Amino acid sequence: MIVLILLLVIAAGGYVLLGHWDRRQRSRLGLTTGDIIAADDSAWVSPTLRSKRHGLVGRPDHLLRFGGQLIPVEQKPRSKHVQPSHVMQVAAQCLLVEEVYGVRPEYGVLVLAGGVQERLPYTPEIERRLRQIMTRMRTLLDDDVEPGPLWSSAKCRACGFVGTCWG
Repeated sequence: MIVLILLLVIAAGGYVLLGHWDRRQRSRLGLTTGDIIAADDSAWVSPTLRSKRHGLVGRPDHLLRFGGQLIPVEQKPRSKHVQPSHVMQVAAQCLLVEEVYGVRPEYGVLVLAGGVQERLPYTPEIERRLRQIMTRMRTLLDDDVEPGPLWSSAKCRACGFVGTCWG
């Protein structure tokens, strides 16, 4: 009987410690609400989301369930400010979540340096802008036109796709 009580105490202590660890991890990521259902950097591997209809493939860093919503989360731990490319990346992930899961996210979350969270609304206007950019990108690819000068040569040199983009 003492062994059983001891095992119950150990199990309860483990449960409390795991809860504390989970809250700490979520806080470090800047995620304070919602249930993490997939993460690109954990045992809950984020699935690669694919849309043949839109010709789009992507994988959010995290996928949260918040109420009836599925919310994509993108981490930009070195950025202190939201960039237009961040907005379009999150919008593309919202488009993919809607296509794959059949639920349109109201917003996506961008987590910046220091765990600062920015909610990026997924509005029809943002979706329209995303579709325009995707059309422009496809036109450049179809016409075999280089997209223009390097906007961030250090990033481009470090990217695994530099040969694809810049030949």
